[in-house]
Amino acid sequence: MSDGYKFDPMVRLLKPELEEIIKNKDWKNLKEIISSWQPPEIADLFKEIEPKERVVILRLLPKELQQEVFSYLDSTMQENILRNLSNDDIKSIVEELEPDDRTELFEEMPPDLTRKMINLLSHEERKSALQLLGYPENSVGRLMTPDYIAVQHSWTIEKTIEYIRNYGKDVETINVIYVVDEQWHLLDDISIKKLILAHPSQTIESLMDKSVVFLTANTDQEEAIKIFEKYDLLALPITDEDRHLLGIVTFDDILDAVREEQTEDFTKFSGIQSNDLDLDFITRIKDVPMIQIFKARISWLFALLIMDFVTGGIIQGFQDTIAKYVVLVSFLPVLVDTAGNAGAQSATLVIRALAMGTVQVKDLFSLIVRELFIATLLGLVMGAGISIMGFVRGKSFQIAVVVIVSMFVNVIIGSLIGVLLPFIFTKLKKDPATASTPLITSLADIIGTTIYLGIAYLFLIR
Repeated sequence: MSDGYKFDPMVRLLKPELEEIIKNKDWKNLKEIISSWQPPEIADLFKEIEPKERVVILRLLPKELQQEVFSYLDSTMQENILRNLSNDDIKSIVEELEPDDRTELFEEMPPDLTRKMINLLSHEERKSALQLLGYPENSVGRLMTPDYIAVQHSWTIEKTIEYIRNYGKDVETINVIYVVDEQWHLLDDISIKKLILAHPSQTIESLMDKSVVFLTANTDQEEAIKIFEKYDLLALPITDEDRHLLGIVTFDDILDAVREEQTEDFTKFSGIQSNDLDLDFITRIKDVPMIQIFKARISWLFALLIMDFVTGGIIQGFQDTIAKYVVLVSFLPVLVDTAGNAGAQSATLVIRALAMGTVQVKDLFSLIVRELFIATLLGLVMGAGISIMGFVRGKSFQIAVVVIVSMFVNVIIGSLIGVLLPFIFTKLKKDPATASTPLITSLADIIGTTIYLGIAYLFLIR
C-alpha cells in the first residue's frame, strides 16, 4: 500500500469541473474522464470528495483499477468505503489485492470488518490469508507473497521457460526463479539471465550452485532488511522450519518495512508511544484524531514528569548550599543539558549500529572503553569551554573549579548512559530505540544535578 504519494495538481485543477459532474450524477461522463487516470491520481480525487461519492466512483471503475486505487488509500478511507460496499463488491476488491497488501489491510481494519472480509474470500484465498495472518507481527511471514515461480530441479531449461511463459504473468517477479524438490524443499534460486543463456536441453540441476539465501517465516523483518542490504537482493525466499518454500518477500515490500521501522524508531526515540497508531501518522498528523495523538504522547510525558520531580527533590536537598552560593543555579541548566546532549549523541550512534547489526550485545565492554576515551576528550573540551564563564560569572576560583569539574564528569556520565541504555533495552528484549532522547535527558538531569550539587557541597561547604 502506498503511504507517500504527493498530491496531484491535475486533480486540483479539474476539481470544479468534476464536482459539477458529480453533482449532476453524470456517472458515464465521469467514468470516461477518470478511467484513463493513474491510480494515485484517482486516489487524490477521493481525498477531495464526499465519502458516499467515493463508493459510487469506485464501483464505476474496471475491477483491475478498483483494487489498485483502493491500495493507494489510507486505512481510514478504506474502512469507510468497505463499510458502504456490497458483499460482492468487497469480495471483488479484496480478492484482487496482492496477498501482502491484503494482509496489511486485514491488520489495519477493525476485527468485525476483517472477519467479514476473510469470510467472503474463496476457500483457497481464505486459507492463504489466514496463513499469512498467523505469523508473528513484524515477521517476514506477514510480508511474503505466495506469487512466485518455483520449478523442479530435474526439469530441462526448455520446459522451465515454457512453464514461465504460461504461469509467470501473475507473479511478483520473474527475475529470479526458485528450485524445489518433490517435497517442495527449497534447493536454490536461479536468475532469469542464467536461465535464458543456458542450452534448452540442460537441466535446472546443472545450473544450481546451492548458495541460496533464505529466511524462515517467523524471522523478524529487521533481519530481512539486513539480509537485503547485505546481499543486494531483489527478492528473498521464505521457508518454514523444515525448509519448505512458503513464499517470497520482494524489494518493494521490504522497502515499506524499512520505512515502518524507521518511523517506529523515530517515534520511540522522541518519546512517543505509537503502538495504537498507524505509523505513518507522523506524516499526516492533521488527519489523525486529536485524542489518538494525545494518547501517543501522554505516557512518556507523564513518566518523565515524575522523573523531573526527583530532580526537584535533589535540588531541595541541597538548598543550604544553593542559598549560600546562589550563582550555582545559573550554571545548572547548561551542565545538565550538555550531559543530556552528549548522552543523546552516544545513544543515537549505538542504536543505529545495533539496528544495522554492526554492533552486538557482546561488544558492550569494548564500546564502553571507547566511549570513556571519547567522552574524556569531550569533557575536557567542554570543561575548558565553560571555564571562562565559571571565572567571570562565579567571581571565585572555587566556584569556577566546581563548574569545570562538574562539566567534565557530567559529559562522561551522560555519554556512558547513552551507550548503556540501548544495550539494557536490547538485553530485556525491547527495542533499543526505547532509550529515547527524553529518557536520556531526564536521567542526565537527575544524575547531573546530583553530581553538580554534590561536587559543590564537597568543594564549598565541607
